[in-house]
Amino acid sequence: MAKLLKCDLLRVIKDRLFWVVCILAAVFALITPLLYAAIYSGIDAVALELMGLGMDGKTIFFSAFSLSNNFGLIVPVLLAIILCKDFSYGTVRNKIICGCSRVKIFASMYLTCAVFLVGTVLLNALASLGVGLIFFPYSSQGFGAEAGYFFASLGLELLVLLFVSALVCFLCVWAKNAGLAVVLYAAAVLVFTMVTSILMVGELALGFAPENEILPKVFEFVRNINVFGYSTVIGTGTEYSAKTALWCVLSPAVGTAALLGLGALVFGKKDIK
Repeated sequence: MAKLLKCDLLRVIKDRLFWVVCILAAVFALITPLLYAAIYSGIDAVALELMGLGMDGKTIFFSAFSLSNNFGLIVPVLLAIILCKDFSYGTVRNKIICGCSRVKIFASMYLTCAVFLVGTVLLNALASLGVGLIFFPYSSQGFGAEAGYFFASLGLELLVLLFVSALVCFLCVWAKNAGLAVVLYAAAVLVFTMVTSILMVGELALGFAPENEILPKVFEFVRNINVFGYSTVIGTGTEYSAKTALWCVLSPAVGTAALLGLGALVFGKKDIK
């Protein structure tokens, strides 16, 4: 297993698309804070405070983990293309011929995807924070006062990335085709991001109909399990309620386990040519 994982990691590192990912990480880490600095430099600070549109390093850092825009949207797509090359080039078939079990092959694929997704997104976020702190404070309270919240939020973001890694691997083994895997992943991001927006509008509308008792509970449940909508929850405050923290841990953890189990099952029955 260790030898298989080492080979997969080296293959990704040698792939040209991996270096494209690294370049994009550096570009987004530099451009995003600079863009915010340029925009906010032309707006009066008092007006920003009145509108509640202030910017800080914490916002820049956690926005880098968003799955629906910028670097967080691009990396899983490029990783899906890299992973699917194992099928198109016959690498998976060769691994099976060499005696590697399908469970180990799938596990190695997932660990490889998780390592590079977590690594590149985290480095991009840290670099964005470093550049952002040149122009903005970390937060109004300072990092020292929010250190516990920062690391708790970071842990939750990593759980989300592990879930995304499981989703990417499942789509790769199910589709065996880079184009189809990318389209399906993009569709999933689009649909679940739209669900987040629809829920926000729906909850606002329900505020004018307080007599409805069922829909608010349905909306809350869907919002709690929608991992792609966690960017509006994680890193946007100063503390988590026990309920929010529990959902942010359970949903991606259960989703990851389900996708890995289903992916291993599909891969075990897949006809590899």
